[in-house]
Amino acid sequence: MKKTILLLLALSAVLISGCSTSSGVVSTGPDSYMISRTQWGFRGPGLVKAAAIKEADAYCKKRGKAIMVTKTVETGVKFGSEPAAEVYFKCLDPNDPQLKQPVTIEEIVR
Repeated sequence: MKKTILLLLALSAVLISGCSTSSGVVSTGPDSYMISRTQWGFRGPGLVKAAAIKEADAYCKKRGKAIMVTKTVETGVKFGSEPAAEVYFKCLDPNDPQLKQPVTIEEIVR
């Protein structure tokens, strides 16, 4: 009985936390990148997008650069699929004039 309860608790923790898959950072051009991320479980696409942006920010910071998000794509839960997000971004020098300009981020929701 104790093993059954522990197994159910472990299974519940996995279902609540979800399983995440990331493409990792993919170069799309000079200083331009994208990340595609999915998350199985009880999460919406906004949380998946936030995790992808954090991953992108960490990638830029590791290189001494600053992130500038240019486009995001969110896909909500649909039959046979899990929430997903794509984040397109640039890694720029912290003093780059582009970072001081207002940024219009193209946001697509599917």
